[in-house]
Amino acid sequence: MKLILNGKEKEVKANIVSDLLKELNLNNDMVAVELNKEIVHRQNFDKVKLNSNDKLEIVTVAGGG
Repeated sequence: MKLILNGKEKEVKANIVSDLLKELNLNNDMVAVELNKEIVHRQNFDKVKLNSNDKLEIVTVAGGG
């Protein structure tokens, strides 16, 4: 399926947010996800379905000191 991920077209196999994060090797606890301009809450990552041409923004959290 084709998604727009952080502004770029990407072909993926996943059909729910949690599977997409696994496919991208991202830790659920270290990202914020926006799907079609709406925030996806972490507890819903395994419930929210993806559709072709969805627009996602995924931001990783970086720690520092």
